[in-house]
Formats: sequence, C-alpha cells, structure tokens
Amino acid sequence: MELHAAWYEVLGLVEMLLRQSVDNALADWNHRALLPGGGTRDWLTTAARPLDSLAAKMSRDAQVAAQKAADKRPRNHPRFNAPVIHDDLVAQLTFGNLAHLLPTKAAPTNRSTRATGRSARENLWLHGLINTFPNRAQVWPVGARGDTAGRKVCLGYHVGNTIGRLRDLRNRVSHHEQTLAANHAARHEDALLLARAIDPRAAAAISELSTVPRVLARRPRF
Repeated sequence: MELHAAWYEVLGLVEMLLRQSVDNALADWNHRALLPGGGTRDWLTTAARPLDSLAAKMSRDAQVAAQKAADKRPRNHPRFNAPVIHDDLVAQLTFGNLAHLLPTKAAPTNRSTRATGRSARENLWLHGLINTFPNRAQVWPVGARGDTAGRKVCLGYHVGNTIGRLRDLRNRVSHHEQTLAANHAARHEDALLLARAIDPRAAAAISELSTVPRVLARRPRF
C-alpha cells in the first residue's frame, strides 16, 4: 500500500508532463498538416489524417467529460459558464489515450498494402509525436537525430511499449490490485527516462520527489 501511494505521485506527474508535451507536438503537427487551407492546432476537434481516425473516440469521450466538468463549475469559478475549449479536452486525456496514439507491441510484418509502407501510428510518430521528446537524443541515442526513418520508427515502438507498461502499472495501482510481481525498479527507470526525454529539469524534480526507491528498498523478504 505504501509503495502504491508512492507510485501515485510519480505516475501523476509523469502523466501530466507527457500529456502536455504530446499536446504541443500534435498541435504543431496538425497545424502543418492542414496548411495551406487553414491549419489549426486543435487536433482533438479538427484533426488531419491519420490522426482523425485514431483520435475520434477519445475526442468524443473528452468532449463529454469536459462538458460535464464545465457544468459543475460553481458561480465563483473564474470560468463559470465559459465554453469548453481545447485545453479542457486535453485535460481529460488519460495514460490510456496517450498510449493509444503510439505504435506498440511489434512492427507489422506485411507492409505491402500500405501506401507509405508504414502504419498510421508509425507515420504519426515519425512526423509528429516524436517531437514529444525534444531531449530524446540524450536518452535514446538510437533513433534520434540524424538516424534513418526506420530507426526512428523502432524508437517509436520502444517509447510506445514503455508508456504501455507504465499505463498497466498505473491501472493496477489505481484499482488496488497487487503488484508483488511487478519490476518496480525498471518501471521507475522507465518513468524517469520518459520525463528526461521531455525535460531534464522536470525529470530531476520528479526524481527528487519520488519515494518509490526508498519504499522499495524496505520491501520485506522471506
């Protein structure tokens, strides 16, 4: 229970940092992708391909949740009766939503039916989501600056699977399920590496706040 409580802090901060950086990367990508006809940074409501199909359900869910949150604002709230905007939608996105946008598991073996030779998630990563991690070259040298598109796509799978592992741990912690068999030390390293690839200063702050290693070191052994 104490370890799960420690994870709440770390995973909450990493999820917030990741959500903010994904939003910035996709807003930039969406604006470029929709030019010259009228680029917009509101990628959840006016998305370019292939994001439009990947984000369709999460966009609908986010709009419903954001409107419910807006309807509950008291009269003294600074945004009482204010319309729902893009930032309200982004605030509703979960670890699961973010993981859904990334390539995960293994690369497809048959690419002959794809016009670009890559899947929608691979293309979205290669041209947009990779910029979620501006410090990636210092954290993951392979697939960073100057590397081939193929190596960058491989990095996308590594990042997607890393986020997926953290999402699975977050779900078990949130549902008060046992995590005795989880590799907590490896997942803690995953969390800090993701944060470091986004912002080294944020990663340092999360590392300083985290009590996961200290609690884990006191784990009873029989």
